[in-house]
Amino acid sequence: MLKRISWLVLVTGLGTLTACAPGPTKTVPKEYQAGQEYFHKVCSNCHGPDAMGGGKGPKLIDAEFLPPDFTDDDIRDTIINGSTSGKMPSQKSKYTDQEITEIIKYLRYSQQAAGIAPEEDIEEEEEEE
Repeated sequence: MLKRISWLVLVTGLGTLTACAPGPTKTVPKEYQAGQEYFHKVCSNCHGPDAMGGGKGPKLIDAEFLPPDFTDDDIRDTIINGSTSGKMPSQKSKYTDQEITEIIKYLRYSQQAAGIAPEEDIEEEEEEE
């Protein structure tokens, strides 16, 4: 009986751990930490830690997701309404408008830090908000 209870506790504990979103692996400046936290609350389940892919969703630290092809408004619209392909469901019940803004700032910073976006492109997008 004790073995059965121990096994049940172990399986339940592992299930709880795997249900958690992957945490960040990189440190970001203070002004982007809120966005990093919000991203890793839900988004990292599909887009991977630090938006580097590895899950069901694409890697967001990629030139495909840079302006002008993928603007901040495009990111916001995708979070709120889901992707046009239907692969990503709406996340509007999970985030406030301000939290989405913080996620966008975090993603744009991460793209710039990865060297795929010039710093001035990120600053221009933030000024437009």
